[in-house]
Amino acid sequence: MKNLLCITLFLFASLFVFISVAEATEIVLDTDHHHPGDDFNKELTPGNPEGLIYTSNFTLNSSVDVESAELTATVKSVVPGPTDEFLDKVHINEIEIGPLNSYIPENTSDSAAVDIIIPVHSTLFNSGANTIKISSGSNANGSSYDDFEFYDLTLHLNENEHVTLVPPLKVAWTYELPWKLRSGMRSWVNLVANDVLYLSEGTFGENGIIAVDAETGELLWSKEWSADLGYKDGVLFAVHHPNIDALDAKTGELLWRKEYPDVRWSTPIIFGNTLFVSTPEDRYVAAIDTENGALIWEYEFNRTDFENEGRSDYYLADPVVNGNIVVFGYHASHSIYTEPVTIGPDDPEPELEEPVVIKGLIALDTKTGKEVWEYVQSEEYSPFYPFLCKDLVCIHVGQGDIIALSVESGEEVWKTNAGSWADIVELKHDKIFVNSDRPVVLDAKSGEILKEYPGSKMSFSSSVITDKFVYSTGRDIIQVFDSGTGETVWSSSRIKGYEVSHPALYKDKLYLISSEGTLYAFEHGEAGLLFTRGLENSATFYFPPIAIAGMLLLLAVLLRKSNNKSLVSGSWLIALVGVLCISLKALDPYATGAGVLWLLAGLIFWSLPVILLSGIVFLVSGVRKRRE
Repeated sequence: MKNLLCITLFLFASLFVFISVAEATEIVLDTDHHHPGDDFNKELTPGNPEGLIYTSNFTLNSSVDVESAELTATVKSVVPGPTDEFLDKVHINEIEIGPLNSYIPENTSDSAAVDIIIPVHSTLFNSGANTIKISSGSNANGSSYDDFEFYDLTLHLNENEHVTLVPPLKVAWTYELPWKLRSGMRSWVNLVANDVLYLSEGTFGENGIIAVDAETGELLWSKEWSADLGYKDGVLFAVHHPNIDALDAKTGELLWRKEYPDVRWSTPIIFGNTLFVSTPEDRYVAAIDTENGALIWEYEFNRTDFENEGRSDYYLADPVVNGNIVVFGYHASHSIYTEPVTIGPDDPEPELEEPVVIKGLIALDTKTGKEVWEYVQSEEYSPFYPFLCKDLVCIHVGQGDIIALSVESGEEVWKTNAGSWADIVELKHDKIFVNSDRPVVLDAKSGEILKEYPGSKMSFSSSVITDKFVYSTGRDIIQVFDSGTGETVWSSSRIKGYEVSHPALYKDKLYLISSEGTLYAFEHGEAGLLFTRGLENSATFYFPPIAIAGMLLLLAVLLRKSNNKSLVSGSWLIALVGVLCISLKALDPYATGAGVLWLLAGLIFWSLPVILLSGIVFLVSGVRKRRE
């Protein structure tokens, strides 16, 4: 029977519930025992119900940058999941983060107290006032509500390391990677955590994993095999076919290994105690227990409207996940043969008709792997890379449009045009940073354009964004822009190599990898001597023009003072061959692949025999003339 008086008192009292101001990583919201529900129960503390909804308010300082969070509590008499009734839901800022029921093991007795941990997506928090609500769930017709108890309600925050780096920059240290990079392909810092850089050359599938001290550049440990990497609470998860390994992140020691020989898992994403993986060039998504590697569920994406005959190809984007759903983009195509045929194992594949292509997003329930909704993309551009913000999932689509869909239903909430083309680069503090022909910043809640950068050279592509600066890597330099105005604040000289990687920021350093296979750590400091700006190897790039200019000056002086022009010219041309050979060696790191330098180096290389032969001819002629 409902206790209407208690409900009224509870709802009124919830307006003045315990308030906590948070700057630390642990916020104790409420240690008291509470009894949401509608009926007296002497087994609970307190026995009388306090109402259907419990509310707690807390404040986050604007300097807090949440990376991940967990809400913990001890509960009693919650109906174990899975269940469709008596769902005791938890909301943060009016957005559901999941029912308590999902965290109660089956066959748990009403009298047993259970410690639960509910992971919370970082974007759900507000800077300033925040509200947590815990509600009592009802049966199907709403005639009866669940009575349960909870206490020791605590919020645990993991904050992103505060970036203190400001320009100008100088090289702090370098580390030569143990693998050789290939033309046109780049390595990058996969992740930084707890003062360690982790790199894996998984792109090539053969080189390995290394862990480097972020402060000193010292190698901590390495593995001979490559993997896609994920990190949580001191554990490094390495996904490499056929295994998923959990390693001690500091030492590289193997904690557990699980073999999955039938599927090539990749793109690990960790949320709470679950590791989500997918197959970029296949049709599978899975949830795996981070404690032991056990498979929780596996989802197979099939288009039932594709015909059986022919060939179907599937491509999945990296998934994103919050407490309720995991979302991934897909590109599916199906081609049927022009005529029915039987294909032998050694026969060439017959001609295919124009394929049927379907693109979009799929949302799965994180607990069961069942499909929640699908968004089919009608534009030519594939929405491969979704971003989550609060109760929205944002994607870029064709013709420069950015759209936001409801996480709950997949329905479109807002749509904004950001230019003739658009790519979402980063989502930070409820702002969407969009790279396009006119880089813009959007309000993630409404899609409103908050800022544009007309006339700026800034690009959000290959960049890391802080409150004050945009650290961007071009083909072979670093540029730092004012994030407010878009103006260039600082630019490096050329870095050795024909291209550099996407940057990584951690505390007081910026990290990148050049195509030469050198890992650079930059810190705050004045530029080096002359044009080097502290980039020790970049001076070699300027050797060829300086050396050739010196050679031309030397030739002019010698020809003016000598009567034997042939002897001087021959000696000079032979010496020039040596200078050009050294110049080619100096240009080699910058001239790999296509480009002006590559063409120039090619012309120099093929002209060397002609120059050498010409030098010998002039030299012989000069010697003869001298004898005469």
